[in-house]
Amino acid sequence: MKVFHCCCGQEIFFENTSCVACARELGWCSACHDLISLDQAGRCPHQECQQALEPCVNRTEYGVCNGFALPEASEGLCQWCARTTHFPDLSIRPNLPRWRDLERAKRRLLFELDLLGIDDDFLNADPPLSFQFLLSSTEHPVLTGHAAGVITIEVKEADSVHRERIRRKMGEPQRTLIGHMRHEVSHYLGLRLADNGNAPECVEVFGDPSAVEYSAALAQYYETGPAADWQDNFVSEYASSHPWEDFAETCGLYLDMRAVLGTLAARKAIEKPNEQEINSLVSAYVNYGVLLNEVNRAMGLTDLVPEVIAPPVVCKLQYIHELLNSKGP
Repeated sequence: MKVFHCCCGQEIFFENTSCVACARELGWCSACHDLISLDQAGRCPHQECQQALEPCVNRTEYGVCNGFALPEASEGLCQWCARTTHFPDLSIRPNLPRWRDLERAKRRLLFELDLLGIDDDFLNADPPLSFQFLLSSTEHPVLTGHAAGVITIEVKEADSVHRERIRRKMGEPQRTLIGHMRHEVSHYLGLRLADNGNAPECVEVFGDPSAVEYSAALAQYYETGPAADWQDNFVSEYASSHPWEDFAETCGLYLDMRAVLGTLAARKAIEKPNEQEINSLVSAYVNYGVLLNEVNRAMGLTDLVPEVIAPPVVCKLQYIHELLNSKGP
């Protein structure tokens, strides 16, 4: 994560809404895409921007956003809140903090994508990327997933107790909200950049997604589990279920890797690896991951980073790296 500073010089963080040093109102500028403190005229202080801004409606009414919207923005929403088309019933008391956590993870995801060159122009193209956060009921169960540009997250995933129960049941050590976001947006990127996995180069790397029917493949996976040697070829057990899931899990790992290394480099905790070379990124991720894992273990937490990334997975990461770089800045 990038390091931000208030105009008073105080370090500020991505989720902040006010500066602890000068009490200025902070937020995300939808015009210049930076975390800023408004000037006295209610404008972005950057000389090259100076856009008039208004607090996002979701910020003022619900406290789930820290963004500023353009005055002409539809429904008074910032660029990121506008991508959420459905949010949970707020008459159900736990849903407001759940929604707040979901929006926080979504903003982080969209910022990370922007850093990689996956910008609004790309995300607004057909099909545009949108999010819906829905609560399951007996009559209307909700499945977390992606379809035709729409990412759906079951609201209970923002409940730490529920998420931990499912994490243990499914054997998913890194089941988090940002993990869900990265996995599902990876399906979207596969749809947009690799013809939903049917591009010849993608088929060569991940296999033919039409060779086995998707729902049948998942049913088989849940019935029998992964092959005993899945670690030799896949980043996770679930990745072995179908080429679509292999792409999404591998792309999710790539997004994890870029986020972790980017944060460490921005904090000057490591020397910035060569972002053009996948081997440099993987090597740094694994090497520094050992340290990060030990820190987590010291606190009784699960490992943060896989300690081994098999050569076939590195080849898949190379494909993802080249695919996303083709849309880079």
